[in-house]
Amino acid sequence: MENGNRNQRSILTAVIIVGVIIILCIVAFTAIPFLTVKKLADDSMNIDDNNYDTVITAVITENMVRHDEDGTTFYTPVYEYEYDGNTYRVPAGVSSAEKKYVEGQKVEIRISSHFPGRMTDPAFNSKTIFNKASRSITGVFLMVMIFPVIMLLVVIIIVIVLIRISKNKKTETVYTSSPQEENYDPNDDYRG
Repeated sequence: MENGNRNQRSILTAVIIVGVIIILCIVAFTAIPFLTVKKLADDSMNIDDNNYDTVITAVITENMVRHDEDGTTFYTPVYEYEYDGNTYRVPAGVSSAEKKYVEGQKVEIRISSHFPGRMTDPAFNSKTIFNKASRSITGVFLMVMIFPVIMLLVVIIIVIVLIRISKNKKTETVYTSSPQEENYDPNDDYRG
């Protein structure tokens, strides 16, 4: 009986070790490349805000409309602002499928005092759009990565539970006699 317990413990240990190794491999082979690419993309999107040293309020004068080849409509806000006696109309460097601003809306932007025609909108630029997309992609990636790990953990738990149940059934085998067998005397012929 003890040999059976050792076999079951060995199987249980092997299942746990194999499960942990598989989980670590899934994490290593998916997370590390994803995080590396994400870091490279984040670094490439860093905007040097030091060039934009002056904060100004601009008015959105229009949303330029552009249609993609698949029919998607994109909107590009146009900012109008005054600086040093001159008026500037500058379209955003990015577009979106939804209108970010409505015409007439006032927005705080940053401009370069040396080149006032250059501006950036801290709330709507290539980095903010990239970060929004990056969060969505990261969420999908985490779901794709976590689901197999959870399924593997469920399988490991089920195997462990089944092994323990089979172990308990083997050790709980108890032989009992029926009440008729307790009072039975093979030498008694009941003839009174």
